[in-house]
Amino acid sequence: MGIFMLVVGFEKIQKNRKEFWGYMFILISLFIFFVSVQGLIMNA
Repeated sequence: MGIFMLVVGFEKIQKNRKEFWGYMFILISLFIFFVSVQGLIMNA
C-alpha cells in the first residue's frame, strides 16, 4: 500500500507541479513505511 501511494504521489506531481494531493500521498506513504518498520523492530 505504501509503494502504491508513493507511485501515485509522484505521478500526480509530474502531471501538475503544484498538486497538493501528490505531496500528501508521498507523506502518507513515508508514514506507512515508518510505522511498518517500527512495528517490525518492536516485535522482533
